[in-house]
Amino acid sequence: MHRRSLLLSLVGLVLLVGVGIGSIWWLNTRDEAQRTLVISVPPGTAVRLAAGEELDLFPQEIVLHLSEQDTLVIQNDDDEAITIGPYRIAPGQRFIQHFAGPGTFELVCSLHPSEQLRIVVKR
Repeated sequence: MHRRSLLLSLVGLVLLVGVGIGSIWWLNTRDEAQRTLVISVPPGTAVRLAAGEELDLFPQEIVLHLSEQDTLVIQNDDDEAITIGPYRIAPGQRFIQHFAGPGTFELVCSLHPSEQLRIVVKR
């Protein structure tokens, strides 16, 4: 339980530091056996996108590895909902995705000008 509290504190600290600039980072958990890719969508993102600003929050292609037990986490810290694939992520919500097998997933993404996001899951 102590490790989980430490992990939650670390995530909170990184989100506070990343506010306003967005962030993407890997977090190793479970004694290095599992990795979590965390993408933070900062406040004001929807307003900036609506104004025509191109934002570089994260790449249009994300590569994950089953051998590393990678998990994708998208934290919406904006005050507007975002769309990733079929999912609507409301303000303050977190989307967590584990992948069971390899594949390439083409998704709609409201954060990219092309509205496209590709997730490649390798063995």
